[in-house]
Amino acid sequence: MPRGIPKNKANGMSKMDCMRRALAEMVGEAQNQDIQKFLKSQFSLDMDVKMISGYKTYLKAASKSAAIRKPGIPVAAPVVADGITLDDIRAVKQVVNKIGADKVRSLAAALGD
Repeated sequence: MPRGIPKNKANGMSKMDCMRRALAEMVGEAQNQDIQKFLKSQFSLDMDVKMISGYKTYLKAASKSAAIRKPGIPVAAPVVADGITLDDIRAVKQVVNKIGADKVRSLAAALGD
């Protein structure tokens, strides 16, 4: 085989890529023998059942660690003063840009009374 071309490619895909596609298409907990048959029929790839088990374990662990790295609850906007948040200030700025500062002042004066 020429240099630079990996020996473990099936139809231009690595074994890991084939396993990812097989697990994506076979929804649920697929048995290793079923995955082996799928890989043989779809990709003409002969893979040992032990290797399939190892790939499944690796992919399951990788998906768990990716879920752990995802951010959880978003941080609340910090309070500037007197209970006014940055989101409140941004909303007022949008209104000022839309109708003008003078109209916002007169509106605030009317509502404040």
